[in-house]
Amino acid sequence: MRNVIGLRHTWHPGSRLEAYVPVEHPLRRVRVELDAPLGALHQWLRVRGGPAVRCPIGPEQTVRALLLQFLFAIRRDRQLVDQIWYSMLFRWFVGVTLDEPKWDLEVFSSYRQQLLNQDIVREVLLRGLTQAHREGLLSAEALSARRCELAQFTSEVTVGVGHPGVLRASG
Repeated sequence: MRNVIGLRHTWHPGSRLEAYVPVEHPLRRVRVELDAPLGALHQWLRVRGGPAVRCPIGPEQTVRALLLQFLFAIRRDRQLVDQIWYSMLFRWFVGVTLDEPKWDLEVFSSYRQQLLNQDIVREVLLRGLTQAHREGLLSAEALSARRCELAQFTSEVTVGVGHPGVLRASG
């Protein structure tokens, strides 16, 4: 019988995820490009009063997660949340710490839809997609396809098909 070698947990609790992302990774520049528009989004939500119900997931984190969903053509919210929790690169990009509890899928999906119905959020996503195209993460065809996907949210809101539903307050 073989001797089983125990797994070593060498993760230092004070480690920063950023240290594990290569300096030249294109998502670094995309993330920097998003900082200003996400700051404007934060201000806009503060002035407007924010979402209908306070959500435990920050709007900036949700928008960054949505950008990953569009960039990597992740079809389902469950797959997106799983990928964020499995990948240090995605965690770093979204701004999720290693000890943060996994997002509730229903809350994330509702909040995602609520944010996508806002013009300013779609503008931030388009800016991020455009930067990703410049960094070589998206082809021109893929960029065009993602723009069409975002445009669908505009028409759904106009027609009333994509009404976001209200987040339920817990408790």
